Amino acid sequence: MRFFIPSIFILTLCAPLAHASCVLPLPPKNFPDGATADAEAMEFSKRRVERYLDNSQRFIKCLDTMDKTAIGTGRDNEERRRRRINNYNVGMENMATVMSKYQESVMQFNSR
Repeated sequence: MRFFIPSIFILTLCAPLAHASCVLPLPPKNFPDGATADAEAMEFSKRRVERYLDNSQRFIKCLDTMDKTAIGTGRDNEERRRRRINNYNVGMENMATVMSKYQESVMQFNSR
């Protein structure tokens, strides 16, 4: 009985986490104009992009974990699978777009 009550308490707290969904991070909107930006603005942009990419990698890993869990439990269906694939594709497209915009800004900055 001594271990039963703490166990129930912990399970109650963790139950919502089992059903938590992966959250797609929002990509940075504005990038500095590399032709006119100073080094400080470029460094700030670099940190924002790195943070975004880290969050995006966590999102992709979360989707992968959800996929393995869904398949392992046998509770997967075609709609959920398509939704996970779509979310994965959106995440990858967003990362590619952010990297492209950032690289363009850096190239402009370095060519001055």
